[in-house]
Amino acid sequence: MQRLMFAVMAALAMAGCASTFRGRIYQPAAAQAEPVWPGGRAPQVIHVTTSDGLRLGGLWWPPRDGQRDVIVYFHGNGGSLLRDAPRALPLAAWGQGLLMTSYRGYSGHGGAPSEAGLRRDAAAYVDWARAQVQPQAGRVFLFGHSLGAALALGEAERGNVAGVATLGAFTRMSDLAPPLVRFAMPDRYDNLALIPRIRVPLRLYHGTMDQIVPFAHGERLIAAAASDEPRLIPLEAADHHADMDRVAPSVLRAWAPR
Repeated sequence: MQRLMFAVMAALAMAGCASTFRGRIYQPAAAQAEPVWPGGRAPQVIHVTTSDGLRLGGLWWPPRDGQRDVIVYFHGNGGSLLRDAPRALPLAAWGQGLLMTSYRGYSGHGGAPSEAGLRRDAAAYVDWARAQVQPQAGRVFLFGHSLGAALALGEAERGNVAGVATLGAFTRMSDLAPPLVRFAMPDRYDNLALIPRIRVPLRLYHGTMDQIVPFAHGERLIAAAASDEPRLIPLEAADHHADMDRVAPSVLRAWAPR
């Protein structure tokens, strides 16, 4: 009974520190100057509205060269629209449409980030992308880096996408935290529980020298996968921020129309 009471008291105390935990998880990049876009391909600015009424912006490169498919990109916990959009652009190299997303509390958006909130944000962007491709019978694919991988996997489980790829995905957010505080974390992002429910083609890219999310996380995730064509692709000698010029061609080959 004493142990139970201690656990309850500790949980109540830690619950009051949710904002502290979230301050460690969500670290938006500082305001960025607009980059010089490769090839002069400046994006369009679009807006989506979440299910709880928040208005968010995104960057949109429409499909070209006869392509009809769209890739939705979710950045990591320390990112932003303008910082990460140049990293995402190699995914549009073959003419696919690209939608660069961001989240509440990031990139000048209002609201406070949380798992429930970011999942609403991701759903709003994917629904917007799906509306763009429906008239041309195009497909929507998802790509997520780190924290963004959790959002991409969540949307893949929600359905109506053609495939999902991740870079540096973790098993659970709590697995990256010290054991003593894991039970009190307000946002779990449990990819290990989610991934067996994903049925679309799945590709997990992971740097073998990733010191932030060790490669073993990718191995555990792929072992739990039950989707069509699940693959773990090791990126030899790459860290958590692997070069997208190296990753994108493999992704695009996998998602090319057949």
